[in-house]
Amino acid sequence: MPRLSKLLEKLEDRLADRWGRWYERHKAKLPIYIPVGLVGWYLYGMFLNSIRLGTASTFQTSPEPVESIWVFNPFLNLLVVLTPFGLGVTAVIVLLICLITKKGYIWFSGYKYIRDPRGFDILPDGTHGTSGFLTQKEMGTFLELGKASEVRGMMLGKYKQHSDDPDKYALYVAHRMKPGDNNSMLCIGAPGSWKTRGFIMPFLMGVAQRGGKDREKGTAPESVFVTDPKGELFEKMANYFKKKGFDVKAINFLDMAHSDGWNCLYSLDTETQLVQTVANTIIQNTSGPKEADDFWSRAELNLLMALIHYVCNLRDEKGNLLPIEQRSLGDVYRLLAHKSINEINSILAQLPPDHPAKGHHGLFLKARENLWGNIAIGLGNRLAIFQNPLVDKITRNHDVDLLLPGKKPCAYFVIISAQDSAYRFLSSLFFSLAFPRLSDYARLHGKNGRLPVMVNFCLDEFCNIGYMEGISDVFNSVRGFNMSCQIVVQSLSQWAEKYPGKDWENQLNTFDMTLYMGCNDLTSAKYIAEKCGKVTIAVTNNQMPLQPLFSPVYSSTRSYSQTKSNTQRDLMQYDEVLRLEPERCIALFNHRKPALLYKLAPEELPGFNDLKPCRIVNYKPEWKRREEAAARKRGKKAKQEAKPPQAHPPEAQPPAQAKEEKKTQPSKNKPRSKPIPADDPPPAIPDYSGIEMVPMSAVLGAEGEDDSDDLPKR
Repeated sequence: MPRLSKLLEKLEDRLADRWGRWYERHKAKLPIYIPVGLVGWYLYGMFLNSIRLGTASTFQTSPEPVESIWVFNPFLNLLVVLTPFGLGVTAVIVLLICLITKKGYIWFSGYKYIRDPRGFDILPDGTHGTSGFLTQKEMGTFLELGKASEVRGMMLGKYKQHSDDPDKYALYVAHRMKPGDNNSMLCIGAPGSWKTRGFIMPFLMGVAQRGGKDREKGTAPESVFVTDPKGELFEKMANYFKKKGFDVKAINFLDMAHSDGWNCLYSLDTETQLVQTVANTIIQNTSGPKEADDFWSRAELNLLMALIHYVCNLRDEKGNLLPIEQRSLGDVYRLLAHKSINEINSILAQLPPDHPAKGHHGLFLKARENLWGNIAIGLGNRLAIFQNPLVDKITRNHDVDLLLPGKKPCAYFVIISAQDSAYRFLSSLFFSLAFPRLSDYARLHGKNGRLPVMVNFCLDEFCNIGYMEGISDVFNSVRGFNMSCQIVVQSLSQWAEKYPGKDWENQLNTFDMTLYMGCNDLTSAKYIAEKCGKVTIAVTNNQMPLQPLFSPVYSSTRSYSQTKSNTQRDLMQYDEVLRLEPERCIALFNHRKPALLYKLAPEELPGFNDLKPCRIVNYKPEWKRREEAAARKRGKKAKQEAKPPQAHPPEAQPPAQAKEEKKTQPSKNKPRSKPIPADDPPPAIPDYSGIEMVPMSAVLGAEGEDDSDDLPKR
């Protein structure tokens, strides 16, 4: 049983919350409300005094005669309301009002309907539909509700009991992020609907607070992959993640000079099943709408897989694999660009029979010989982006470990372009390999087949990442490996165009939660309207006969009539979905009613003041640091080699003479270690009288050449 002090504290908080919200809403009108309230109180007291004195005058219950039933003394009129007589009369009046009004009927009968601000009553009968927006009590059964500093889950929005309530009285609504639950979510929002501010940034701040080094005891660590269409998320959040102990990487396909290196062929020499994934992703994302399954694409696919297997297994003379920097997609492109198709066939034909490239090369050779060159040219065109030195450089170096987010908290920012589709298959490759590698690691090495660190994939501008084959199956299975996906699309029509047929619907069915932020297309609006469901509403029909005022001929026997019934209505019609207020959002849940919430703002959340912006142009990746270190080392070595030679090297003089001069001429730079004793004889002066002197012209020759070989020997 709760203690009395706790109950009183809870009651005080509730009263303070209710009256505080009322005060905040009406404080601007208090200068009007207070005088009007006092005047009303005064008049009501005058009314009560008139009843009291009138009764006393009529029944002569007062010992003193009543001269007038009207009292104008303000103190008497104000105080009579608080007397037993005033309280009793007030209670009787309230009871009568309750009995004859609709509100009182609802209080006494327990029949509760909801008055919608749009002008209709939602009935609890459920004859035509039982939907409706969640109340605060209903949300509290499966969602987190509380102050912004109290909730720890994935924030969806904020709930206000009244639209005019300030944010400090709002309750923040969050989904409980529990390992094993379906934490995946779809966010639909047109441009300018606050997707980044209202969902993505609060979600990333929550990941940093829940999964970092400062997380609460008993809370599981988390990692996140996030797509960043403009680089603004990295600039706002990178330092915050680093402060929380995350390993931060930037895979920047927009400004590649500031991107960490990622080689998609890393470990494909052992994970040969992923070669098919790499090749399919490249062909799918570089083909037209109807080209992916034609003859040329299939032929290019076989040649590409053969070349990838060949490059992945390149070895040196000792049989060791070459460094990963010498095995990349850029090397595949250079084979196509610098070798003829006959040379490529000759190279692949010399491979041993058990080499993984042999089968795919054999299928390629099934095509007619006069088509081989065209197939190679078509494949080279698909890989033409590797002519860019920066593309080749970031796909040659390997600094991004796709398995690390499953082992420790990491934040990987994949910066893509929302306009340029030339490099789109690289981002698609990144995620097409991240999902299976993390899944395989969890299955083979994780406890109970789950990753030790929860991995979130926050995929903003999902349709601009690139086509990922089999992604609906990935969405279905990631929950079992302790992963979740939060994808953001602008509209369902855009999604259906990227994944035609039933593919986009299969992906849509994998999400238990949908957050609607706003849209401009009817496809999304109709989907949200149908998802919200139908309700039963009250309908009042009035019939009034119309007849001329002055007509001796026309007369009507029909009188005025009013009938009440109930009927069906969409909770949100599609035009109302399109016209939803910009500050509102709708959260849809599986097996639950929808929730009408207010959008979040990062400034309201704890930790916002800790965000320290940085510039992506100042980010220096690991490969660039290695290059700068190597350049410094080469410059230092070249500087040492470029030192000028000594003026008189020892080998330029005869050994005996050099030895004598070394003895006779003391060093000017270095003092002698031992002084010469005074009694020692002075050094002997050499006698040059026996040496024949030769003129300089004889030394240099007639034209200045060096004839030193003709000098007489000593």
